[in-house]
Amino acid sequence: MINSIKSEMTNYFIKSFNAENFRQFSKISVKFNEKFNFLTGPNGCGKSSILTGIHHCIYNDYQSSRLSKESTFFLEAVMDSAVVFFGMGKGSFKENNSYRRSNIENWKRPNIALNSEQDSLQIFLPYENKGKLVPLFIGTKRFIDYVEISGAKREESQQQAIEEYQRKNLDSKSSNVKQWFINRYFYIDKEWAIEERINWDILLDNLTRIAPTGSDFQYLRTERDLEPIFQLYGQECYLEELSAGFQAIFSIIANIIEWVEKINPQGSRNIQQATGTVLIDELDLHLHPEWQFNIRDGLEALFPNLQFIVTTHSPHLLASAKEGEVIIMSRETGKTEYHFEPSNKRYSGWNTDQILEDVMGVKSLKNKDYERLIDEAFDAYESKDKTKLLSVMEQLKSITHSDDTIVQVLEMKMASLELQ
Repeated sequence: MINSIKSEMTNYFIKSFNAENFRQFSKISVKFNEKFNFLTGPNGCGKSSILTGIHHCIYNDYQSSRLSKESTFFLEAVMDSAVVFFGMGKGSFKENNSYRRSNIENWKRPNIALNSEQDSLQIFLPYENKGKLVPLFIGTKRFIDYVEISGAKREESQQQAIEEYQRKNLDSKSSNVKQWFINRYFYIDKEWAIEERINWDILLDNLTRIAPTGSDFQYLRTERDLEPIFQLYGQECYLEELSAGFQAIFSIIANIIEWVEKINPQGSRNIQQATGTVLIDELDLHLHPEWQFNIRDGLEALFPNLQFIVTTHSPHLLASAKEGEVIIMSRETGKTEYHFEPSNKRYSGWNTDQILEDVMGVKSLKNKDYERLIDEAFDAYESKDKTKLLSVMEQLKSITHSDDTIVQVLEMKMASLELQ
């Protein structure tokens, strides 16, 4: 039985994604929690494919995936306490689809089994979404190119914005951050812009918090040429002069605020209260390690009720995650069926090497020169070649950290040879 639900924006989060015969997976299921979800694993494990698959469930654009008659995918969402599904079932796509030419043959709903607590299921095809589920997808294109702004620009209606955001995927270009910023500069003094003014103040108050320690990142003013001016490390700079890292994080935050304000009705646009899901590919891109440690908490401070599903290669981001927020995606040769869910562990006490090896699957972090020199040093000690041992010790001093004790160990070995 297929029921209908109201089309207004609702309180929702994505609970799971499931697929068969989708990209490299014969079968895949991923569970998510209501807040932060960090998808991590080796290259090729399918992190970005999960985000793309979620978009496939809510909008009928399948050019980025090769699909067949046996392909099916659906997401499970909780909307105002009701469980609903969006996706496509087997038999929906033509058998002879080629790369980037996946054509729909029939609109078939996914086959989803009832559990013991359900009498019926609410299952929607992508074209039936119509604003019920409108997550924000942020890809890796975060540079802010220079654009000359001539003034405030009329913004599209809520319905137009919803339709636009449903189309956007990971390959879509980010919105014009500078135009949004200038619009808010003109809007915030208007009596009808109560929520926009609140969001503007929240953004400016938190710029320093989301930036690296000591950067003193803040907005200063916008002059008559409509060029926003910021302060960074005590110096003034224009928006486009910000480093790649500052542009990336400012672009992410501005895009989220703009999305909240555009898709929600008036009275539901406060970013501290807004709900919904934001999906970000490679959140750590362009960010300094210190920033990677801070970004999770910065996003939570700005958007405490949003769900985030992000991919990352950063051990620093994983170290900042709380319990139940890291989803480790493994990849095994010959295996195509996987089930992933958040780990109950917290990695804040792990060093980066431990996270890279045991969580992210990096096989070897050992420096080859370091290993070779240590082997040479012990060979020299065994053969009592003091000249060789001294030479190797000098080389090790030039490449090791001051906290590394290996040189001290070798100095004791040298002292024992001197006594012989």
